[in-house]
Amino acid sequence: MSATVKSTKTEIIDLTAAPVAAATLYQKGLERAVEAGKLSLDLAVQQNAEIVAAIKKALKGTQLPGLFILDLAAEALLGLVAVQKQLLDLGLEQSAAAIEALKNLDLTSGDLKADIASAFESTLDRSLTAQSTVTEFAAKQTKAGIEAIKQQPGVAGTAAETFADSVQRSFDTALGVQKEILNIAVKPLRAAARA
Repeated sequence: MSATVKSTKTEIIDLTAAPVAAATLYQKGLERAVEAGKLSLDLAVQQNAEIVAAIKKALKGTQLPGLFILDLAAEALLGLVAVQKQLLDLGLEQSAAAIEALKNLDLTSGDLKADIASAFESTLDRSLTAQSTVTEFAAKQTKAGIEAIKQQPGVAGTAAETFADSVQRSFDTALGVQKEILNIAVKPLRAAARA
């Protein structure tokens, strides 16, 4: 009985080629899933527009106050879908960057630590972009809601307008604090990656 000896070169090829090929197939599948997700989001927006139009048509001619909220909700959904699409794209970018890093990984390189640090920083940048996208959306939607309330008949010059302004200022302050906390949290991570 003779033992079959596998060459070192074959083992290296198996270790390096298969993960890259699998990762590439994974990326293609992920891209298709993201496209399907975007299509689904677009269909949800269309369905929502049809529902809002049907409600407005059914209530046309009534004295029901507050129908502005339907337009506000439709705009909010449009914004939410835009944010979701941006986050899906960022996820694809992150996946593609990880695969590219895998393809370019050279375990014999003296710059392995620098390569890993660079990949980590890129990931951190994409995470910050995602966080910024969500907070900007929240700020925009809050401002739109506050402005819609303030434009309603009978609100100007009342306690409701003062309250709406106070809510807007509080929200702006909270977002500013959140951004500052993120900046503070990121500094040691960047320093560690560069060390």
